[in-house]
Amino acid sequence: MAAPRTWADLPTDMAFEIFRRVPCAIDRVNMAGACRPWLALLAEAPPAPPQLPSLLLPHADGATGVYCYLSGCRDHNELPGRRLFDSGPRHFGSYDGAWSFLAYGQTHGHRLLNIRTGESHAAPDVLEDDDDEQTHHGMVILAATLSFPPDNKDCVAAGIVAYQPDVDAPRQRHFAFWRPGGEVASCHVYVAPNAPPVEPGLEPEDVVFHRDSFHFLTQGERILECTPVLGVDRDLLAVVADLPRFQNGGRSYAEFVRARYLVESRGDLLMVVRFAPDPHAPTSSFKVFQMLEQQKPDGAKGKASWCWSELDTLGGRMLFVGRGCSRSYEVDQYLGFKDGVYFLDDGCFYDDEMMFLGDNERQYPCSDIGKWSEGPPPHVNRYFPEQGPSQDSPPAWLLH
Repeated sequence: MAAPRTWADLPTDMAFEIFRRVPCAIDRVNMAGACRPWLALLAEAPPAPPQLPSLLLPHADGATGVYCYLSGCRDHNELPGRRLFDSGPRHFGSYDGAWSFLAYGQTHGHRLLNIRTGESHAAPDVLEDDDDEQTHHGMVILAATLSFPPDNKDCVAAGIVAYQPDVDAPRQRHFAFWRPGGEVASCHVYVAPNAPPVEPGLEPEDVVFHRDSFHFLTQGERILECTPVLGVDRDLLAVVADLPRFQNGGRSYAEFVRARYLVESRGDLLMVVRFAPDPHAPTSSFKVFQMLEQQKPDGAKGKASWCWSELDTLGGRMLFVGRGCSRSYEVDQYLGFKDGVYFLDDGCFYDDEMMFLGDNERQYPCSDIGKWSEGPPPHVNRYFPEQGPSQDSPPAWLLH
């Protein structure tokens, strides 16, 4: 009588095919841990595709779920460090390598935390104004990103912040820059030679680091390029700003614009516009535009101009959009996945009062989460539609 076969007898090529159908690196490790022969094969298996962002979803009880799209939105409750989110911080950004921007006091106590290692860096609560007196103001960081990982000596952070220039003045939104661990952020910029002046009230909507500069997207669909300049001791000496000329900025749309995002994809800069039928309705559709340089006539002088050119199709992309942390992935690396735009419920970005309310008054919406597919026909699949609001934070991405 033949001896019973075990998983160790499975042909290597078949085991690799099983691994290929388990694209989540965390699931692969868990699977191999349950079978010793597979643990040895895991080191030889073709690498998993880049890990897609996980969804950080705050619950009403104060806990935070970590949901993996590669695992069918399963909660990775075994993820190391996830309990660091259960103390009620407000999420305002993320960066590759499991870094999260958090505000432990809602409007203060800003930090950059690594969920995997526990390493953290202070982020400023104070903004130095660009006036001659270098006035300091308390500020709230609404969105943030990095130029490089925090352990890179040239790392600079940039963010969209809200502050009051005077006690009786309404809050304003502005761009700001700081070094990890810095106590004070700066909003002062030097305008590049031959560049148009940086007008006040640009109202930044998103920020991304692209081709050695921070790019801020404004509500008028203009781009403000800000290039940090570091000194010999790696202090942030200055930020040089340029405002590229756009030929078709500030277009009008038939539907209500819920948000605009910037995404770097295949070396280019994309603008993703999110729509809803009205300000109180959930997300209904998206449009995606590529930033293109306009050709100058032969012999023409002066700086180049740019335009936003609408894409007819996503062209094999999966876009995960979130302020300061949007990412693009290639569909052909993920078995069973299709083109689409994954989105969070981040409408509170425009509500300057929410984070100043009391614990029992704050209601961060958490139900407008899903994926838009271009079709045909175009449609939205919603995830966690019954999710109630959180008093701590809106949903966020975790970039692995």
